[in-house]
Amino acid sequence: MLKVTAVAVLMIILTGAVSCGSSTPAGPGEIAQSMLEAAQAGDYDKMKSYMSAEMQSEFNEAMLDGIEIVSFSIDEIDYDHDSTEVEVEYTITIKEIDSGETDTDDQDMDLELNSDGEWIILDM
Repeated sequence: MLKVTAVAVLMIILTGAVSCGSSTPAGPGEIAQSMLEAAQAGDYDKMKSYMSAEMQSEFNEAMLDGIEIVSFSIDEIDYDHDSTEVEVEYTITIKEIDSGETDTDDQDMDLELNSDGEWIILDM
């Protein structure tokens, strides 16, 4: 009985170690969430890491310096699981730092599955 228990405990430990070590690619919703969290934190380098090369080259940090992201939510993710293109709809509330005005908008971002099997943001 002790031997069976020891084997069972060992299997649980090994399963936990393997599952913790595996890195499943993030889905489009997770990428959108992470990018918006980075934007809210003002981490422009991290934001750009989720974007396509073209979008990175068009990125304008100065435009974001005058605003604060108050809140955001991912509302809908429109894709099939075998899709390589996805539209993520989100709501964002932005505050202009100088005036204190806030504005809430419904937006969308387009993502694409790249050749490395990772979702990247093409447009927002």
